[in-house]
Amino acid sequence: MNKEASRQKLEANSRFFAEFILRAVEGLRMAAHRLLGSTTRGVTATAIFGALYFGSFAAEAHAQQTGSAPAAAAGRRLTLRQAIDLALHNNRNIQLAQAGVDRAAAEHEVARSIFRPQVLLGSGLAYTAGFPLSIEGSAPSIFQVGASQALYDRNLRNLERQAGQMQQAAGKSLVETQDQVVAETVLTYLDLDRSRRALEYLRSETQNLQAAQEITTDRVKAGLELPLESTRAQLSTARSRSELAALENQISLLEFRLRDLTGILQSERIATESSELPSLSPEETLDGLVARALENYPGLRALDEEVRAKEFQVQSEQGTRWPRINLVGQYGLFSKINNYDQYFQRFARNNVTIGLSIVVPLYERERYNARLSKAAAELAETRIKREETRAAISRQVRELWGGIQQQSSAREVTRLELELARKSLDAMLAQYDEGRINRLAVEQARVEENRSWVRLVNADYEAEKARLQLLRLTGDIRTAFQP
Repeated sequence: MNKEASRQKLEANSRFFAEFILRAVEGLRMAAHRLLGSTTRGVTATAIFGALYFGSFAAEAHAQQTGSAPAAAAGRRLTLRQAIDLALHNNRNIQLAQAGVDRAAAEHEVARSIFRPQVLLGSGLAYTAGFPLSIEGSAPSIFQVGASQALYDRNLRNLERQAGQMQQAAGKSLVETQDQVVAETVLTYLDLDRSRRALEYLRSETQNLQAAQEITTDRVKAGLELPLESTRAQLSTARSRSELAALENQISLLEFRLRDLTGILQSERIATESSELPSLSPEETLDGLVARALENYPGLRALDEEVRAKEFQVQSEQGTRWPRINLVGQYGLFSKINNYDQYFQRFARNNVTIGLSIVVPLYERERYNARLSKAAAELAETRIKREETRAAISRQVRELWGGIQQQSSAREVTRLELELARKSLDAMLAQYDEGRINRLAVEQARVEENRSWVRLVNADYEAEKARLQLLRLTGDIRTAFQP
């Protein structure tokens, strides 16, 4: 409790100190400009303005760090590789899929056990008055042993094979779930890191817009601008603050989601670091990516196993028309208290029965046709689902491929826009030092530079998101992040 209070006090002092520096530097900047005048030239003016300019950036950086860095520094530093490992170990969806694999394996073992000897030991001890009646189909006995084993049963044999294929399908579904969780973890991690970096630029933009609003208000009061411009400046500042609040809320949700994916306590803070996805090989082609996705995508492989399982189900229903042969055996230890010596000519204490149980179906036409039609319909449904999935995968790969090519061009445009904004700001600062423009133009140029940085960060994230989905479809997502 004392540590938390101390941390909060330290953050409050840091924010106060940062705001104080910003206000002090801004005041010094304005005072220096008034003292030097618009006609001042020379090394002294340049040095003063340069010191104030870089000092303001240092103060802004300190303010941005006090807004987000203390929380991250006091928390857990998590790399992208560590986040993936934690998600693979702790994620509930993966644990649920693993439980499905275990259940399918148990069901397969149950189906196989029918073709192995089953031995049961029990007792039919009972009091008998009159003729000795049976207990659950067996004569009363001190104890009895029963054994059975399926020798030939095409119905049960194909059901056992069906269970084996469903086990394989569950294993492929587990791999698909793992890939999905890895993709979601990487996407959340990258989005969180991108949002935190965008937050820094957006905070700087808000400060620049606030400064521009104050300058515009002064110019309106001086009669240099129309009152409409003051309202316009207020609107721009309000929009920036709204975007800032929305981004802060998004960061909070992304932190919650990342902790939930990785199994980290919600009370623990997370610090991320900049990460990049592997780029596509220059030799990659669209046809090659489509072929690899159709061959490796775990979800499609799981559907292949389900189709085989449904085929065995059809064969199982067809096997109900064949004879069934089972090995059976029974032993019972009898007692005279059950009146066997009174109702049978010869009493035997030890009694054994061993042989074959042969069942030949004669007429089950309606039941057989109905169950076979149902199994055939389920097989057809699964095959159609598999073909639809193949078409969907092919379509997604083509869309992602086209999106990556388009985003590459869009990213170049965004980079050039940022370069133009930075050069424009440099030009504005030079003109401002010469007294040719007012400070309002400089603040507006800074706003445009910050917006260009945000657009570039977002463009990089969109390109990485498309590459990530492509890695998931081709089955390369986990190998791509191996150390």
